[in-house]
Amino acid sequence: MTQETIGEAEAKKLAKTGIGTKETEALGAKEVTIAGYRFDKVKFDDGNESLKLVLICQHPDREDPIELSKAKILKGDKVETNGLWFKTDEDGKIGKNSTVALTLKHFNADKVEELEGKKVDTEKDESGYLVVKAY
Repeated sequence: MTQETIGEAEAKKLAKTGIGTKETEALGAKEVTIAGYRFDKVKFDDGNESLKLVLICQHPDREDPIELSKAKILKGDKVETNGLWFKTDEDGKIGKNSTVALTLKHFNADKVEELEGKKVDTEKDESGYLVVKAY
């Protein structure tokens, strides 16, 4: 990440900006198309690292793609929202009961690459952000 300081005149103009009165319109939970994916390396404060799957999706109400990195899954009789953490077992395969595996199974895919082009439903999580509905 890079950072750049803006000029003094522009900073003074921005400092005079007041608080708006209009609500920002959040995207609704709708069917999206998975256009691609990427894996982000997440570094934790304790020094550990994990890979997170990010699905790049086309939402019908937005021109630019959106990125989804969480899914709602069914574990037992309970719906849970979890990150799409990419973890492998001792054989180098995706963990059988991981959120990524359960999401893949829900959309009849065996590998992440098979998600491209699939249409998936979304829901809002507890914080109001869109997540993949995989149950």
